[in-house]
Amino acid sequence: MKTHKRLILLCMALMLALPLSLLAVMPAHACGGLFCQNVPVDQNAERIIFSQNRDGTISALIQIQYTGAAPDFSWILPLPAPIGEEDLAVPETAATAFQELELATNPVFIPPPAPECAIVEFEDAIPMAESAAGDVEIFASGEVGPFGFDVIGSEDPTALIRWLRDNEYRVEEPMEPLINVYVEEGFSFLAMRLLPDEDVDSIAPIEVTYPSEAPMIPLRLTAVAANDDMAVLTWFYADRQAVPVNFAHMEIADEELTFFTFGGNNYRTLMGQRADEFGGQAFITEYAAPTRELFVSDPYLADLHERFPYVTRLNTVISPEEMTVDPVFAYDPNAKDVSNIHDLSGMTGLYDCERDAASNDGGIVLPFIGPIFSGDNNNGEEGQTGEPAASGPSLGTGEVLVLGVVVGGLLVGLLVAAIGVGVLLGRRQKS
Repeated sequence: MKTHKRLILLCMALMLALPLSLLAVMPAHACGGLFCQNVPVDQNAERIIFSQNRDGTISALIQIQYTGAAPDFSWILPLPAPIGEEDLAVPETAATAFQELELATNPVFIPPPAPECAIVEFEDAIPMAESAAGDVEIFASGEVGPFGFDVIGSEDPTALIRWLRDNEYRVEEPMEPLINVYVEEGFSFLAMRLLPDEDVDSIAPIEVTYPSEAPMIPLRLTAVAANDDMAVLTWFYADRQAVPVNFAHMEIADEELTFFTFGGNNYRTLMGQRADEFGGQAFITEYAAPTRELFVSDPYLADLHERFPYVTRLNTVISPEEMTVDPVFAYDPNAKDVSNIHDLSGMTGLYDCERDAASNDGGIVLPFIGPIFSGDNNNGEEGQTGEPAASGPSLGTGEVLVLGVVVGGLLVGLLVAAIGVGVLLGRRQKS
């Protein structure tokens, strides 16, 4: 009798396993609507808001990314010309300004209606005289927000590096050749560190205003502490649209996008792949329009919108080994506006399950699993003659669902039969 019970339990376990495994791979939408397809805030990015002032200066609001101990924090920025204490500021709402501006200009992709294969829903400083520090000139020193700072310059990179270290600014060995290059190119330097009573949580975006005709990002020095595939997200407030000068200008066509059944899309991946075609040295215009068309509530942004008629957002993905050139930007009066809203609702074939089915050479396709059997051993690849391999018939996801229901019904029938046989054998043993 115990043997019969074990047999029945084993049959039940095996019969339940296949239907549950089929359900386990079925896609589910945790959310619906437009906002699930938005590009999220990038946590691995360098962000800068440039404003092209009409007095021949540029203001750059820079978001500083730092993880570590407060005493170890130091930040060194190359500048095309010396600046004073009045040229530095820590705007009170700078952090929220970045958040609001990024969300307001993020690319938004309106997807087409979900195909059958994607629908399986569950409910639901003052200037100072030259110091006595050898060949290093101190243009300004002071405090701004949580930072103490010095603006220095020198024609001798060795003396400049020695001065920084003697004044407790951290200069790592990989930074030395880069500082040498900037010194040779005539740059001055802004050096900052946290004040003694401040901690890491006090670090805030810093606004630097300096004389220049063209915005520039010092990526060569950034490379020392950059991550792989780091986004460089920049906004430009000016009279016209900003464009890269010494970096390529890349584009991504809407039809290249793929929507995932579980939500989201491959836009960030596409941007990285397209940038790699240019050795990482390319930008994409994600938004460009008159400021009157973009509503903002943050006071810092509201002031920029009052003073400048146009805003541009450029983005890229770049790794440290690709940061061999500092990108420079100019303004193009003939460039057309670029919307961040991409309406793809009238297009078809953009979902991953549709593209998987189209590329499959035959057999049953389960979402995110691929073919589980196929009548063609070539897997859709070209044969030895160079001719494309023939494709056998394939089952769509809808057909797979029907097949699962049929198989499940048959298994339930077998389960009932097995229980009946067990009961009958038990009665016979008793009699």
